Amino acid sequence: MEEINLSQIQSFINIFHHLYDHIRLIDPNSSEIINLSSDNKLDENVKDLMCYNFWEGDRTCNNCISMRAYKENRFFMGIENRSERIFLTMAVPLILEKRRVILELIKDATDSIYFENSISFNFLEVLKNLDNISNLALKDALTGVYNRRYINEKLPIDLKATVAANASLSVIMIDVDHYKSINDTYGHLVGDTVLKILAETIQACMKRETDWVARYGGEEFFICLPGAKLSKAVEIAENIRKAVESRVIKIGTEEIRVTASFGVSSNKYTKNTCYEDIIDEADKKLYKAKVNGRNRVEW
Repeated sequence: MEEINLSQIQSFINIFHHLYDHIRLIDPNSSEIINLSSDNKLDENVKDLMCYNFWEGDRTCNNCISMRAYKENRFFMGIENRSERIFLTMAVPLILEKRRVILELIKDATDSIYFENSISFNFLEVLKNLDNISNLALKDALTGVYNRRYINEKLPIDLKATVAANASLSVIMIDVDHYKSINDTYGHLVGDTVLKILAETIQACMKRETDWVARYGGEEFFICLPGAKLSKAVEIAENIRKAVESRVIKIGTEEIRVTASFGVSSNKYTKNTCYEDIIDEADKKLYKAKVNGRNRVEW
């Protein structure tokens, strides 16, 4: 990707400012708006300008297309629903001053949307459908928790936030013990039921709004605990382990009990830490739990 300068960006803004309601540069890792100051230089000290403030939120959006554009280095377009208004957002990755930033073009499209059959148009129904589409992109269809895409988008944000706050970040990898045997013995439908119940059990043990769980793939789940220290993460993992072990799954006249293994990784990371390394560390601890007999927590 060719590097551009601020004057080129300013020229672009001058051309398109009549077409879009908001044009801004952001760093999606920190959710920070990059201010274009009057002397045409980047002012990176505007800490109170957080991109999610525009959406009337207090934290990064779950479905951040700018983070996706940043990670995949390609253009993305999304539709946002805020305060009964519909916004069209385009995210364009650029190289500016030797770092990747995102140019966001935001248009309030509420009054610009045309429906061929205006009689059947229901604005609230449209907003509901937009929310459903957004959730489908980030939720696992079987278990209802977040999916792998969400991990790839949200974990880098939480990592950046905890580094900035000099706080710990803890993650937990979970794997169902002997899951293949469950499928072979009872069938894949029962295997799916086990995964659903495991997801429910995990969620019931999580109390903070900032914590989240996702299905990593197959029978593996991933938990992120921003700000949690190792001792707290181990406590949560142990609580989930006990809850899973004590849960009885009724299949017809049979009762099935399952167990799970847990790997915990926790640290105060630096700005040079890659989120993939955090996942890898937790995965190594999970492997250790498997080797050491399963149904246990390793950290």
